[in-house]
Amino acid sequence: MPKTLLSDRQRHSHVVRRIAAPVQRLPKEFVHLHRTEAVLLTNWSSLGSGRYAVSARWPRGGLFGDSVQLLLAQTIRQSCLLIGHAELSVPLSHQTLMEWMDFSVASDFYDPKNKPDNLFILLTFRPNNPRSLRVDLSILSEGRLVAESLLDFSWIAPGAYRRLRGAHAEVPWGGAPVPSPVPAHTVGRSHADEVLLAPVRVPGRWELRMDVSNPALYDHRVDHVPGLVLIEAAYQAAHAVTGPGRGPVRVMSTFDSFVEFDAPCLMEAVVLPSKEEGTVRLEVTGTQNGERTFSVTMDCPK
Repeated sequence: MPKTLLSDRQRHSHVVRRIAAPVQRLPKEFVHLHRTEAVLLTNWSSLGSGRYAVSARWPRGGLFGDSVQLLLAQTIRQSCLLIGHAELSVPLSHQTLMEWMDFSVASDFYDPKNKPDNLFILLTFRPNNPRSLRVDLSILSEGRLVAESLLDFSWIAPGAYRRLRGAHAEVPWGGAPVPSPVPAHTVGRSHADEVLLAPVRVPGRWELRMDVSNPALYDHRVDHVPGLVLIEAAYQAAHAVTGPGRGPVRVMSTFDSFVEFDAPCLMEAVVLPSKEEGTVRLEVTGTQNGERTFSVTMDCPK
C-alpha cells in the first residue's frame, strides 16, 4: 500500500478539497438506506471521463461503533451506489448486485488513533456491459492513500429480479430463530448482538447468525443476507483464527449465489500458504444446502 498520493491523484486534489464542505442532506435513497445516521457520504463531484470524487465523514461511535471494517465496507458500498444513481442513470427502482469486491488497506489504518473524521474517495467507472460496471476506488485520509478497492456491480429491473428470485422474492422477516453467539471477545467484538458466528462442534467452523435486528447490518428489509454482512462475518472468523491485532490488509470477496434466510449457512476458515513473508492468508467460505455461496480470502499480518 503506497503511503502518499500517486501523481494522478494529486492532480485532482483541488477538486477533493472543493467538495469537502458537506451538503445539507445527501438523499439516503441514493445509497439504499432508511436510517439517516447510516449515511457516511456528504458530497460528490464529477472529474470527467468516468471519474468522480466523493467526500465522507466517519462519526465517532454511533450506528457502526468504532469498527473500521464496517465503516470501510460501507464507505465503498455507498460511494458506488451514489455515483451509479446520481451520475450514471442507474434507476433507483432497480436491484443492484455486488458480484465481487477486492480491497486493500494500510495496516496502521486499524489503529483507533488514526481513524479520520473526513475521507475523500476517488472513483473510476468503466462499463462491463449495459447493466454492469467495474469500479476502481481509492480512499484518501489527509492526502494519504489508505485504502484501494476494485469491484464489479450490476443492476436488474424489478420484474426480472422477481423472476430470478422466485419463491425467495418474498420471505418472512425476522421469524427464524437465531442461534446463540460465540463469545464476543473471540471474534473482536464488544457485545453479543454484534456477533455473526454461532458455534458448531468442529473447530474453525461456525453457523452464520442471521440476526436482522442488528441495525448496522440490516438497515431495512431485504430478501437475502447482504454481501457486507458476509464480509463482516468473514472478518470475525479471521479474528477467531488469527487473534487480535491482525486486521486484514487485503480482502478478496466472491459471491457465488444468494445466501437465503430459510436454511443454515455454514462457514469455515482455512489457513492457506502465503507468498508474502510476514503475512498469513485465510480463506473463509460459506455453504448453504451443500453449495458454496461465497468466499472471502484475507491477508493478515502475522
